[in-house]
Amino acid sequence: MKLEFLQEEPELVLTYPHKSNFNRIGCLTLVIFSFMVIWVLKQLMRYPTDFSDKMIIVIVLIVVPLLVWFMGYSLFINGVKLEIDENEVVQYYTYGSRGGSVLHFKFKLEDIEQIKTKNRPFHCLKMTMKVRNPIFYGLHEKKLHKEKNVSIILDRKEADCFMQEIEQFHRKSINDQGLSGDLF
Repeated sequence: MKLEFLQEEPELVLTYPHKSNFNRIGCLTLVIFSFMVIWVLKQLMRYPTDFSDKMIIVIVLIVVPLLVWFMGYSLFINGVKLEIDENEVVQYYTYGSRGGSVLHFKFKLEDIEQIKTKNRPFHCLKMTMKVRNPIFYGLHEKKLHKEKNVSIILDRKEADCFMQEIEQFHRKSINDQGLSGDLF
């Protein structure tokens, strides 16, 4: 039996820092806020008045949906992963509803046209890349003939490693082709 289908480990994996201070503080805040809302609802239901009825309606219609939205946002903020192989191929994954990664785009490092970064709190940054003609993996493999923006929130140290690798690749391609240009 041949082992052709075994995938090699990626050279670099970029994901959201799962065990960051943001997740710890955010999770703790959501839990405390949930208990506060439940406690307030119990107190309001204990003494039925017109004011308590109106407050219950306000809490149910405004506060609870906001709380549910923040819980969902904290779960899906880390739903993106970039893997860079030794062959200079980048794979862009998102996490599915059951925890498995789903491959969305595949492209080469040379297809990255522009990289923008924005600082985020807790030693994170948002990196947005403009990619030329990526391959889309949906029901079937399809090459898109347009530019696509790909963004990911990641740790600043990982971003520095990625930027160094991109710069090395860019310098290597410039030296090989005898071109001059600036990616950033």
